[in-house]
Amino acid sequence: MKYRNGFLRFMSSSNSHRMFTKRLKEARLALGISQRELGRRIGLSEDVVSSRVTRYELGTSEPDFATASKLAKELGVPLAYLLADNDALADIILAVAGMSPAEQRRMAAELKAKAKR
Repeated sequence: MKYRNGFLRFMSSSNSHRMFTKRLKEARLALGISQRELGRRIGLSEDVVSSRVTRYELGTSEPDFATASKLAKELGVPLAYLLADNDALADIILAVAGMSPAEQRRMAAELKAKAKR
């Protein structure tokens, strides 16, 4: 595990980091809000709201886990979606997140059974 500034770096590979920045920006644009507005919504101080989100989207800075969780919640996506290693997995996470808990359990059982074959 890698730590920086006291926080666990949860995006260990460059691909994961790239995918996070891409999905973060896409989710924000889909919601139709500015970087400044997203920063405000997650409680960043007014003097850094826009620049901090810009750095997250450009990949020049990584949010800590708590901030990444706030970003996902505000964007209406699961944190796992933002952190998924590839687009197919991200699409599955997003699709399953929209299902009822019963449907999620059924889907999980089906996927586990399929993976055993």
